[in-house]
Amino acid sequence: MPEAVHAQQPEITVALADSERGPLSPQDASFKAKSISRALRRAANKSRAPTSVIAGGGGFQARRGDRAFRLGVLASFAAFVIAPFLVASIYWGLIASKQYVTETKFSLRAGEASSLDLLSGGAMGSQASQQMQDAQVLVNFIRSRSMVEALDRKVGLRAMFSRSGVDYFSSFDPEDSVEELEKYWKRRIDASLDMMSGIISVNVRAFTPSDSLAIAQNVTDLSERLVNELSTRSRRDALAQARTELTRAEEQLKNATGSMRDARNTEGVLDAPAAAEAINKLITTLRLELSATQEDLALHSDSATSDSPQARLLTARVQSLKSQIDEYSTQIAGGGERGEGSLAQRAGVLSMHQIELDLARQRYALAASMFENARVDLETQRAYLVSFLRPTLAEKSLYPRRWIEWGIIVAPATIGWLALVAVAFLVRDHMAK
Repeated sequence: MPEAVHAQQPEITVALADSERGPLSPQDASFKAKSISRALRRAANKSRAPTSVIAGGGGFQARRGDRAFRLGVLASFAAFVIAPFLVASIYWGLIASKQYVTETKFSLRAGEASSLDLLSGGAMGSQASQQMQDAQVLVNFIRSRSMVEALDRKVGLRAMFSRSGVDYFSSFDPEDSVEELEKYWKRRIDASLDMMSGIISVNVRAFTPSDSLAIAQNVTDLSERLVNELSTRSRRDALAQARTELTRAEEQLKNATGSMRDARNTEGVLDAPAAAEAINKLITTLRLELSATQEDLALHSDSATSDSPQARLLTARVQSLKSQIDEYSTQIAGGGERGEGSLAQRAGVLSMHQIELDLARQRYALAASMFENARVDLETQRAYLVSFLRPTLAEKSLYPRRWIEWGIIVAPATIGWLALVAVAFLVRDHMAK
């Protein structure tokens, strides 16, 4: 209102000046009053008329600096909205390279439990938890530098991500370090684990369908190899320990066999029980012959010819048989007070060596069995990757998601510009008060 009053002040001043010149007639006074009323109505209408927001507010005349303010708003709109809009539209619509996705899903399944696990009783109790731990390790391995280096050696990961024709912002510089390649790889791989089902999902992005398929297949192969290598160290330690025990048992068996051989040479008996059995058979035969000879001698003793040559021969035969029986009995049961040199003593010595030899054989057989089981366990595939969704050749590019990426750039730029303009208006109005 103050501006409206100042805008119409010349007309009112003229009217007052005219009234001061002299008395007015009623017609002049009515005309002057109507003129002043029309001027006041025009000023009021102009003050109520809407003006452009960009112009910087209302009033009878534009404020000072409104032109610069309008230019600033337009320049900010061009910088914060138009420029991002054009850049995003040109890049995502014309320049951004197509990316093909190959998806694979698999889970871990354990192989048959080894005999060592069955003996220890831990195969059933810890199998599920061990598989979940292996799955978590596998997901981290897929994203790790080890996977990047292995893929680079097998399929040339750098060359795949730096092919000609790929736009600058999407491609990888083959001269960059392996650390940069690892960061780039994490933007091209998506590996996740479903904790409920244990299913591992892997999505691989590349610039050609064949590259994406090759990478996904090699990721699966390397993952399966890693799962088998997780327990390789423990199984190799078990094999080394089994080999050590086998070597020790073999040495003990050699020593026991040598001791047995030396004892047999010393005692002069190859097999004491067999020798004793043979001597017992011989003694039995001699005793039967002695009994028959004694019966013949008794017949001759009853006759008149007891001093005949035949009787003397039978008597000598009886004495010889008794002497042989005593000699053989002494060989078995022992001679002298301690029975030194007897077959019984020799059998005792040989039995001790035989017991040591039998124990050495049993230890060697057990060690050989454990070694064979450890060797088979080391060569056995302990875990498998069961693929629910095998890698297949992509037919259509799924990335980049052009509208989403375009909106991510344009929408924040527009919202930011609106917020900036609103703050500018608030500051300007506050300073104008």
